[in-house]
Amino acid sequence: MQSPIAKLMQRAFAWFESFSSRASLYSALIVVIGAVLRLADVKLSVSAELNLVLFLVILVLAAGFSLGIVIHLFKPKLNIWPPPGQDSWQFWYTWMLYTLGAIGFPAIAILDWGSMKLDHWSFYLLGFGCLLIGMPLGEWSVRTLEVHQTLGLKGILLTKGPYRLSRNPQYVAVILIYAGIVLITTSNMGLIIGAIMGLWFLLAPFSEEPWLEGQFGEQYQEYRKNVPRFIGWRSFAFLKTEGRD
Repeated sequence: MQSPIAKLMQRAFAWFESFSSRASLYSALIVVIGAVLRLADVKLSVSAELNLVLFLVILVLAAGFSLGIVIHLFKPKLNIWPPPGQDSWQFWYTWMLYTLGAIGFPAIAILDWGSMKLDHWSFYLLGFGCLLIGMPLGEWSVRTLEVHQTLGLKGILLTKGPYRLSRNPQYVAVILIYAGIVLITTSNMGLIIGAIMGLWFLLAPFSEEPWLEGQFGEQYQEYRKNVPRFIGWRSFAFLKTEGRD
């Protein structure tokens, strides 16, 4: 029988997994709240010194997060991504840095709002357009893959839902969300943090693909041949096939 502390820890871990797997969605929600507050003429700000300190802290988190995938590509034996298990240091290194960075990114972008001096309605239109595509795509992808596999843990090869369009729809969603945050806030600090964190999602497939091929062999090779890494003309090839049927 589990002790109350063990049950509490189990619940806390389950909450962390769920929150981390959707951290980019919370990033988007934070910037939407920031935009609504600005429309209500409520401008969030801190001193220039504190803003710089917060930026540097988030910069370190973002750089540490993306540095992990770069190191893995050169030293794959470290198994930084995908992690070897939930209890591994690689798992906690990746997901703690990502979660903290993903929440800090929109926060610093809001505090640095408009520093690019590009105050034009078209940026808001493009930015919210990215969020309107990225947020539902991200949630659809997490629900399809489920939290366990979203966290990089072993499971089955899924080729349905958004995974018919892209081998990495969650990464496409995150990149769209990050682009949306930068376009809406037109923040220099946000651009720097977003670009550094976004690098991880561009590089992660190159780490995952040998791992997936090792697990699923020819099944994954066939999937990779028919569905693009991110998005492309092949994303919609299945529509032609269904039309013929």
